[in-house]
Amino acid sequence: MSIVLRIDTNVSHVDIDEEFLVQSTEALAKTFQKPKSDILVFVNGDQPVLFAGSTEPAVIVSLLSVEGINEIKNKLHSAALFPLLTKYLKANENRITIGFSPIEPHAMGINGKLFVQ
Repeated sequence: MSIVLRIDTNVSHVDIDEEFLVQSTEALAKTFQKPKSDILVFVNGDQPVLFAGSTEPAVIVSLLSVEGINEIKNKLHSAALFPLLTKYLKANENRITIGFSPIEPHAMGINGKLFVQ
Protein backbone atom coordinates (compact mmCIF):
# COMPACT_ATOMS: atom_id res chain seq x y z
CA MET A 1 0.00 0.00 0.00
CA SER A 2 1.42 3.36 -0.94
CA ILE A 3 -1.57 5.35 0.42
CA VAL A 4 -3.01 4.90 3.91
CA LEU A 5 -6.15 6.66 5.13
CA ARG A 6 -6.57 6.21 8.88
CA ILE A 7 -9.68 7.57 10.53
CA ASP A 8 -10.19 7.75 14.28
CA THR A 9 -13.69 8.67 15.42
CA ASN A 10 -16.11 8.45 18.29
CA VAL A 11 -18.79 7.21 15.87
CA SER A 12 -19.74 3.63 16.66
CA HIS A 13 -18.17 1.05 14.37
CA VAL A 14 -21.67 -0.41 13.94
CA ASP A 15 -22.74 2.84 12.23
CA ILE A 16 -19.84 2.87 9.76
CA ASP A 17 -21.17 1.64 6.43
CA GLU A 18 -18.93 -0.43 4.15
CA GLU A 19 -19.97 1.93 1.35
CA PHE A 20 -18.00 4.66 3.14
CA LEU A 21 -14.84 2.56 2.79
CA VAL A 22 -15.56 1.91 -0.89
CA GLN A 23 -16.32 5.57 -1.65
CA SER A 24 -13.25 6.79 0.24
CA THR A 25 -11.03 4.38 -1.67
CA GLU A 26 -12.50 5.49 -5.00
CA ALA A 27 -12.15 9.18 -4.11
CA LEU A 28 -8.48 8.80 -3.20
CA ALA A 29 -7.79 6.68 -6.27
CA LYS A 30 -8.97 9.65 -8.32
CA THR A 31 -7.11 12.38 -6.42
CA PHE A 32 -3.86 10.40 -6.28
CA GLN A 33 -4.36 8.94 -9.77
CA LYS A 34 -3.47 5.50 -8.41
CA PRO A 35 -5.24 2.14 -8.57
CA LYS A 36 -7.53 1.19 -5.71
CA SER A 37 -5.15 -1.68 -4.95
CA ASP A 38 -2.62 0.92 -3.69
CA ILE A 39 -5.00 2.30 -1.05
CA LEU A 40 -5.71 1.15 2.50
CA VAL A 41 -8.66 2.72 4.35
CA PHE A 42 -8.85 2.02 8.08
CA VAL A 43 -11.58 3.33 10.39
CA ASN A 44 -11.07 3.06 14.13
CA GLY A 45 -14.54 3.70 15.57
CA ASP A 46 -15.81 3.87 19.15
CA GLN A 47 -12.88 6.03 20.28
CA PRO A 48 -13.31 8.36 23.24
CA VAL A 49 -13.06 11.82 21.66
CA LEU A 50 -13.68 15.19 23.26
CA PHE A 51 -13.46 17.84 20.53
CA ALA A 52 -14.01 21.50 21.48
CA GLY A 53 -15.54 20.38 24.77
CA SER A 54 -18.16 18.13 23.13
CA THR A 55 -18.58 14.41 22.47
CA GLU A 56 -20.68 15.01 19.33
CA PRO A 57 -19.39 13.03 16.31
CA ALA A 58 -15.81 14.02 15.58
CA VAL A 59 -13.28 12.69 13.09
CA ILE A 60 -9.48 12.72 13.12
CA VAL A 61 -8.04 11.78 9.73
CA SER A 62 -4.45 10.87 8.90
CA LEU A 63 -3.57 10.56 5.23
CA LEU A 64 -0.16 9.04 4.59
CA SER A 65 1.49 8.49 1.23
CA VAL A 66 4.86 8.03 -0.41
CA GLU A 67 3.90 10.69 -2.97
CA GLY A 68 1.06 13.11 -3.68
CA ILE A 69 1.19 14.92 -0.34
CA ASN A 70 1.78 18.63 -0.89
CA GLU A 71 0.00 21.96 -0.48
CA ILE A 72 -1.86 21.77 -3.81
CA LYS A 73 -2.78 18.07 -3.75
CA ASN A 74 -3.89 18.21 -0.10
CA LYS A 75 -6.69 20.58 -1.11
CA LEU A 76 -7.90 18.02 -3.65
CA HIS A 77 -7.77 15.18 -1.13
CA SER A 78 -9.65 17.26 1.47
CA ALA A 79 -12.31 18.28 -1.05
CA ALA A 80 -12.84 14.62 -1.96
CA LEU A 81 -12.96 13.38 1.65
CA PHE A 82 -14.98 16.04 3.49
CA PRO A 83 -18.33 15.26 1.81
CA LEU A 84 -17.88 11.55 2.54
CA LEU A 85 -16.95 12.16 6.17
CA THR A 86 -19.96 14.40 6.75
CA LYS A 87 -22.35 12.08 4.90
CA TYR A 88 -21.32 8.70 6.29
CA LEU A 89 -19.95 9.63 9.72
CA LYS A 90 -22.51 12.38 10.36
CA ALA A 91 -19.84 14.79 11.57
CA ASN A 92 -20.05 18.54 11.01
CA GLU A 93 -17.18 19.96 8.94
CA ASN A 94 -15.95 21.96 11.95
CA ARG A 95 -15.50 18.67 13.86
CA ILE A 96 -13.22 17.06 11.27
CA THR A 97 -9.46 17.47 11.21
CA ILE A 98 -7.19 16.06 8.51
CA GLY A 99 -3.44 15.63 8.82
CA PHE A 100 -1.22 14.85 5.83
CA SER A 101 2.05 12.96 6.20
CA PRO A 102 4.53 11.93 3.53
CA ILE A 103 6.05 8.50 4.11
CA GLU A 104 9.62 7.64 3.25
CA PRO A 105 9.62 4.81 0.68
CA HIS A 106 12.04 2.75 2.77
CA ALA A 107 9.42 2.63 5.54
CA MET A 108 6.80 0.89 3.40
CA GLY A 109 6.00 -2.80 3.44
CA ILE A 110 4.67 -4.48 0.30
CA ASN A 111 3.01 -7.89 0.34
CA GLY A 112 4.33 -8.61 3.81
CA LYS A 113 7.91 -7.71 2.90
CA LEU A 114 9.87 -4.60 3.70
CA PHE A 115 10.31 -2.50 0.57
CA VAL A 116 13.66 -0.74 0.45
CA GLN A 117 14.29 1.84 -2.23
